[in-house]
Amino acid sequence: MKKITILSHNLSDNSFGRAYLLARVLKRRYNVEIVGTCFGEGIWTPCSDLRDIEHRFVRGYKYPRYLISLNRMMKMITGDVVYAVKARPTSFGAGIIKHLSSRLPLVLDIDDWEVGFYLRTRGLRFIEKCLNLWSPNSLPYCWLMEKMTGLADQITTVSPFLQDRFGGIIIPHGKDTDFFNPAKFNPVEAKRKIVENGDKVKIIMFLGTPRRHKGLEDVIKALELLGRNDIVFAIVGGNLTGKYERHIMKTGGDRVRLLGMISFNDVPLYLSAADIVVIPQRATPDTIGQVPAKVFDAMSMAKPIISTKVSMLPDILNGCCCLVDAGNINQLSTAIEYLLSNPDEARQMGLRARSRCIEKYSWDKMEEDLVRIFDRY
Repeated sequence: MKKITILSHNLSDNSFGRAYLLARVLKRRYNVEIVGTCFGEGIWTPCSDLRDIEHRFVRGYKYPRYLISLNRMMKMITGDVVYAVKARPTSFGAGIIKHLSSRLPLVLDIDDWEVGFYLRTRGLRFIEKCLNLWSPNSLPYCWLMEKMTGLADQITTVSPFLQDRFGGIIIPHGKDTDFFNPAKFNPVEAKRKIVENGDKVKIIMFLGTPRRHKGLEDVIKALELLGRNDIVFAIVGGNLTGKYERHIMKTGGDRVRLLGMISFNDVPLYLSAADIVVIPQRATPDTIGQVPAKVFDAMSMAKPIISTKVSMLPDILNGCCCLVDAGNINQLSTAIEYLLSNPDEARQMGLRARSRCIEKYSWDKMEEDLVRIFDRY
């Protein structure tokens, strides 16, 4: 059986989630190894259970020291095909070197517009980023990687925006819908993990890494408009000591519960506690081509979802969510009140979402699409 080497640009943060997902799905059909760089303290907690996946990594440093790590990483790649996740130097750049030196086929996965992450900054801060030549994944090098995507034998991506920009085949962030099955979990018990009187409150949940462009402050403002005392906003997946997380806790006060990072294996348990899942993405260069993996978590668990009209979220959630304009607090508040006041409609909405996830965004569908790419090699 042939082996696929998945290159991850950084195993230490949430960007590793895509590489981890692809490895899980591809392992159903092929031998798989994950090779990459850790720029933090070990592997990102939610993806740290890699017991059944061969993996090796090098420590990340600034240039020129990183060149030593890169040389070591080249020797770690033992696959017959290289699958680089993200158009960044420490994944795609490394893949290009292996591709040219060993003639291995190279497939590139683009799940974010990397240069877009830098475009939200302005003035001197942006100039500083442009002149940063010491960081291996800084703006100048990511820009260069975008110009070199033609060196890949094939490209996969997650959204029409990215497909229009780079070409390739869309491979969504699918879910193991057999494991993410609401019938296997007890919502009442799950609620007690978040609040003691869980059976007496409604839980609005955001599950993912808190960032400013993800609209968490919009949810807090929407709940202030409602003025209800029986709603808890649970944020699952944050850094309990992070600067932005502390800001969110201060802003939200008693109505916010911040839970730390959890294993991917525990995600369906926590989601089962949610009465509503919110995906309030703001319209920024960060999100224009982004498809949050958490939308498929919520769909698979048959949760009523409130989402903003950003990227391809309206297409993914067509007919099975409440859509609001990005940043519109009044619409968000109205949608929350509507779903809480109409539990039967909310339940039906969730069931439609799960049905759609099984049909279009399951691991089985991902495997089918990925096999068509990798069997040719």
